[in-house]
Amino acid sequence: MNSFDLHMHSCYSNDGEFTPQELIHMADAAHLTTIALSDHNTPKGIADMVRLGEAKGIRVIPAMEFDTLFEELEVHVLGYGIDYEQPYFQSLFDSLSERKQAVQIKRVEKIREVFDLDIDPAALLKRYAGKNPFPAIVHHIMEQYKDKKEFADYQPGGRRCEPQPVNFYWDMCSAGKPCYVRVEYPSLKDTVQRIHDAGGIAVLAHPWLNFYQKEERLQKALDEGIDGIEAYSNYHEAKHNRYYDTYCRRHGVLMTCGSDFHGKMKPKIRMGEYGYEKDDGEDILQAFLKRLAK
Repeated sequence: MNSFDLHMHSCYSNDGEFTPQELIHMADAAHLTTIALSDHNTPKGIADMVRLGEAKGIRVIPAMEFDTLFEELEVHVLGYGIDYEQPYFQSLFDSLSERKQAVQIKRVEKIREVFDLDIDPAALLKRYAGKNPFPAIVHHIMEQYKDKKEFADYQPGGRRCEPQPVNFYWDMCSAGKPCYVRVEYPSLKDTVQRIHDAGGIAVLAHPWLNFYQKEERLQKALDEGIDGIEAYSNYHEAKHNRYYDTYCRRHGVLMTCGSDFHGKMKPKIRMGEYGYEKDDGEDILQAFLKRLAK
């Protein structure tokens, strides 16, 4: 049983479900003693999470998960132990939301074009207006075109059906994929510098997609200031976890573990579970806390 989870999301993320209070209740029920709230580009839930955690005897690490660009790839960076009250962090979510909304219709138009769909992107965005319309639009498309062979893997029972909208995004809409539309995210280098300037450490989140067996690219990210790698993640298969564990130990790179718990957006993910089963992981946690305290 793992006693810590360094990656989870609250309702303040555009794809999270639970309040900080509900997350603390779940963490307590799962016997977790150290957790990190790492919402997408926002620190809004951190203060409540820390306060509620203290009342339950749970250590809460202030964190954020940042959208960044690195070599034209969308790369997520976890910033731990930051001074989250800095104005840049407080305003980042609204700033990036404007950029993301501007490309939403272009992305749906691209999906229509690539898969030859009879859909109205503007009407879909209006119908599913909200903090994150993309998952609902993907569900709509998959339901409307359930017999389309290109979507077979995303239908119930398909190899990429859970979580459907997340997998469809990474498979079809991320950099280099057929439905990609560029979002002007801050660079990885600038984001890492912001994290360091705020007293934090920068960790590559779920790196399998962009960095697996790409050691030259991984080294470039480390050269730009990345401090650690989320070696154990629910995005990874067992072979990815082993690869990053070995890489971190061989090269002396900080290793972290996180479930990336969201709630209903990723229904099969459980808080505190991320594929680490060798022992209780206490050596990983203590190395992380020691680095955080520097």
